[in-house]
Amino acid sequence: MTTPRGMHATRSRSATGAPTVAGGVAGPITPDVPPELRQALIEVARAAIQVAAGLASGWSLASRSREAKGTGLRAAVFVTLTDGGELRGCMGTLDPEQPVAEAVAAAAMTASLDDPRFYPVEADELGDLDVHISILGAPVELAAPTDFVPGVDGIIVERGLRFGLLLPEVATGHGWDGERMLAAVCQKAGLPSDAWREPATRCLVFRTVRFGGHVVNGTAR
Repeated sequence: MTTPRGMHATRSRSATGAPTVAGGVAGPITPDVPPELRQALIEVARAAIQVAAGLASGWSLASRSREAKGTGLRAAVFVTLTDGGELRGCMGTLDPEQPVAEAVAAAAMTASLDDPRFYPVEADELGDLDVHISILGAPVELAAPTDFVPGVDGIIVERGLRFGLLLPEVATGHGWDGERMLAAVCQKAGLPSDAWREPATRCLVFRTVRFGGHVVNGTAR
């Protein structure tokens, strides 16, 4: 099995010290992101992509970010760019203490410019891009592989300096079951595909709220 072109993250302490999934008593929680905040964050992401492509100034991004800051929500965030359904960039942070508007702006900029798998997004591409934002809930330790829910749970593995993360939609996109998702995230971390079976490998799960829209020069189509 090949390793998927998954998502890149800035590693932080958010992937440590998590509670444990045990007998259904504790488990991953889906973040609460109201509709008005979702729309405001989409506008933040669009403005950041415009700035990255050289079509707008930083002032427009700052203005959109201020509009989305009022809720005080702080969370880890990923921004995914696709072109015709194909991945064009995906970057994020695992810092759960960053204000969500700032996190979305930073992730959208880095997804546009700094994803090492792709060249920077150019202005003439914006009409073909879709932007999706994933707000991550706090990760919790996975007590048993059978607790993993493909397409609902995202997965993190840690072992020494090795680290890998895959968002929930990766399993859906590939039609993977839990074991294949666990194998893939281990490969992404540079570990053997069965490393998730070993006690030295830490596995954590999380859930997300994912939303987004089309980008046409930074506005909705």
